[in-house]
Amino acid sequence: MSSLIYSVHELVARLLPKHADQFVFEEIAQENGADVFEIESVDGKVRLRGSGVTSISSAFHWYLKYTCQCHVSWSGDQLELSERLPQVGELIRQTTPYAYRYHLNFCTFSYSMAWWTWERWEREIDWMALHGINMPLAMTGQEAVWMNVGLRLGLTAEQMLDYLPGPAYLAWHYMGNVDGMAGPLPQSWIEGQQKLQLQILKRQRELGMTPVLAGFYGHVPAALRSLYPEANITQLDAWFGMPGIHFLDPSDPVFAQIARVFYEEQEKLYGTDHLYAMDLFHEGSSPDSSSSYMAQAALEVCNAMIANDAEAVWVMQSWSMSEPIVDALPDQRVILLDLYAEKHPRWKKTEAFYGKPWIWCMLHNFGGRNGMHGDLNAMANGIADAQHSVDKGRLCGIGFAPEAIEENPVFYDLVSEMVWRTEAPDMEEWTAQYVRRRYGAHSDAAVEAWKLLRLSVYSENANPEALLCARPKLELDRVCNGTIVPFYNMDILFAAWELLVACGDELGVSKNYQYDLINVGREVMSHQSHHIYLRWVEAFKAGDCSTFYEQGANMQELISDLDKLVGTNRYFLTGPWLAQAAAWGHTDEEKALYAFNARTQISTWWPEVNFDDYAHKQWAGMLSGFYLERWKRFAASLEEVLHQPDRFNEAEFDHEIRRWEIEWMNRTDNEFACEPSGDPVAVSRTMITKHKEMVNQARVHSEV
Repeated sequence: MSSLIYSVHELVARLLPKHADQFVFEEIAQENGADVFEIESVDGKVRLRGSGVTSISSAFHWYLKYTCQCHVSWSGDQLELSERLPQVGELIRQTTPYAYRYHLNFCTFSYSMAWWTWERWEREIDWMALHGINMPLAMTGQEAVWMNVGLRLGLTAEQMLDYLPGPAYLAWHYMGNVDGMAGPLPQSWIEGQQKLQLQILKRQRELGMTPVLAGFYGHVPAALRSLYPEANITQLDAWFGMPGIHFLDPSDPVFAQIARVFYEEQEKLYGTDHLYAMDLFHEGSSPDSSSSYMAQAALEVCNAMIANDAEAVWVMQSWSMSEPIVDALPDQRVILLDLYAEKHPRWKKTEAFYGKPWIWCMLHNFGGRNGMHGDLNAMANGIADAQHSVDKGRLCGIGFAPEAIEENPVFYDLVSEMVWRTEAPDMEEWTAQYVRRRYGAHSDAAVEAWKLLRLSVYSENANPEALLCARPKLELDRVCNGTIVPFYNMDILFAAWELLVACGDELGVSKNYQYDLINVGREVMSHQSHHIYLRWVEAFKAGDCSTFYEQGANMQELISDLDKLVGTNRYFLTGPWLAQAAAWGHTDEEKALYAFNARTQISTWWPEVNFDDYAHKQWAGMLSGFYLERWKRFAASLEEVLHQPDRFNEAEFDHEIRRWEIEWMNRTDNEFACEPSGDPVAVSRTMITKHKEMVNQARVHSEV
């Protein structure tokens, strides 16, 4: 058995251990340079053929979906199969025009993956293979590279540890935004992540993937100035209130020296697949904003990369890219990621990235927030339209670039399938099939519920936030940078929730059904906080004591009820996030550091930045232990001046609530449940009955 076939067999065996021997795997040639797979039944077995491991893995997933009616998801697998696998009818053959299938965002490594161990990574890499991914971003263990670079240059271990942020903030170090925050990193962390990265890269390469490692673009430790006092090292402007990083000018002779050491040390640890992720001046300032400087800096960065790897290709996010930077680079040395193509397709405004190769990417999630949103129809059609456009330029791939994963899984199922489609599917039919696969049984009510989801939460690419997660103020129009006003008809969403609740007896054992049931209920309930808040503040300003106390009680009861609802599902718990962080600690000091990182990121994000609550979570524990406490303190502050509302001192309240938040972030215990509690169907039935009247009141109040 070849190593290729063995890798696929092991993948199948991990997912279907009792059925793996009923598959036959074969490698075939590409079709006119394009990846291809075939599925057919031969002599009682299922033969999967493909032009490489990722193509065969995609064939396996397609077979599971469309022949077996099975489903693989972050929220659970539905793999109900008879002893003998179902046979394929006619030969299935699919090709793809996309050479690259990209996955991940720098942010994902902090918002979702900060505390992962190999067990969780192994599962995710299998998910990547099934979904056709062949170009994953691979940033784990980058700290070990920088430690070796620093020591080789003559810096001390302490200086390097001060340079590196804590585990929950490493993503913004990769992107060149921050240094040292929430640290210093323990050496044990660096060693553990290095070991983990070796496991990750080994498995990704076995499964035919080409990992994207880090490149060097000039972000250096401040202490480097003591070794190279004449070097052109500039501290850039602050990033959202955080001190700017130190940037070594790419035209300085020292740049090439540091680049050589960086690429050599990285290759010693992790090898190379010749793809390097770098964003020059990401969300930040440049020492010189002129087009000529930007172009020259990009060219020098590229030349240093090529000098150390003759096959090197720069993988660049389009988030902060500029035309001078892109124009300066040779076409064959860069691939652009159109990071937010589902809503803001930059390829349409840049002449398809000025002729450079580019990948259509779905961003979709910000900060790991729980909101349901996205336009299913537009998502599929947008990809197909790009592929057929005469102006597409050198479109060469499809990708996922979410800031966090494990949210809204339907979009990942759809977009990964578009790799192997040239036209958008009929979305009504596709969604009905998706529901059948996901829940493991047909239900007319569930299909109808999903029709309503497509007419409500899944009808627009928005950036939803739930007001109850905001730091309380008298004037609120957002939690951080999204919108707290639902972009859909709440009556339609409530009807979808009612339909899903009605399926409880027939679908209640399905883990995916339970997840969707709780998620839809969470979406309905959380947005009632906006209606309550408006009436509460209105009553306070008017001196209406009765309504003030009523709505204040309603807000607290809503948050408590929501905590109870989401507490029935393991994917909406705060406890595991904190427990996973603590598990990386070897000493009490390390555990305390990791607890601070974990708590701070999901609460304020960081006390000194100006985007509070960016990564807010509607999780059991966060709701009752953090957001509810803030609203209680807000209620008490308002009550003190209820008869003289003009006396409310919001600045003083902000100061006091910040002090409490910092105390909360510095706690080292984990008082939150790590296992779900309660029956999700029964609790949902209770909540839908209880909160139906509140939905009706919200409608009446909005019409007044």
